Amino acid sequence: MKLLASLICLLVFNNCVLAKDLAQKQNSKPYKRIVALTSLSADLIVSLDREVLVGVPGTKLTNNDQRFIGIKRISSGRSQPNIESIVSLQPDLVVGATGFHSKTLSSLKRLGINTLEFRIDRWNKLEKSVDVLSSMIPNNGSLKNKINSICPKVSQSNNAKQKSLNILILAGITPKLSPAKQSWSGSLLQRMGLTNATDSLTGNSQFSGYITMSNERLLTIKPDIVLTINPSGGSDSQYSSLKKYFPNLNKKDFYGMDYYGLINPGSLGSIAKACSTLKQL
Repeated sequence: MKLLASLICLLVFNNCVLAKDLAQKQNSKPYKRIVALTSLSADLIVSLDREVLVGVPGTKLTNNDQRFIGIKRISSGRSQPNIESIVSLQPDLVVGATGFHSKTLSSLKRLGINTLEFRIDRWNKLEKSVDVLSSMIPNNGSLKNKINSICPKVSQSNNAKQKSLNILILAGITPKLSPAKQSWSGSLLQRMGLTNATDSLTGNSQFSGYITMSNERLLTIKPDIVLTINPSGGSDSQYSSLKKYFPNLNKKDFYGMDYYGLINPGSLGSIAKACSTLKQL
């Protein structure tokens, strides 16, 4: 039975989740004490059942959210979670991000604590993570509808204007980074019926899913709109430094956007904000 369940996991979830033992999770009682290591997993879990969430990361997103008042912080900013703080909460499940939390989760596994890893770098992986968490936490089934409502998929046949827009995202200054095909922001543009200007480019960077954009490469891109992430000095400043690469664009064609939502999902609220902005382009 365990082997069959594991095969089903691989077929259905397509590597979205790295579980300790899915068959064990499916046959166990619902989880009642869960620690979330990311703001997004905390948001998903609190949306399913706030009572099961006993620990969250101390980030800008969680610290400014009333739903997390009174819940213990197990990390601060981008720092790694404190294992002793997590263990003291006596969790029956800890949910983290593949890669960034892998070392922490491995240590917790050795202590006998159930762990779960997500790599949410595409919209379909967000949906699959909701499916997995919903199977472990008693809920009313409304979360799947919620994530679709915060960012409805745009029908290309109903939005010829947005379909024609070629969007260049620059997530960084030195180096300049843009989303490749397999990235959260690339997935979001596709969902909104927009074209990712760097979708077909190849290359790499230290950040998975993003490629380094040289000055020479920028000159070959012909975007309709340039999105810059949290620009210092605002989008006007970014326009002044980038206009030489895009002589056909005007100041109104440059927009500044938040890192959370467009580059890193962050939370359901930040995703909704990013989608709203993209819809208005």
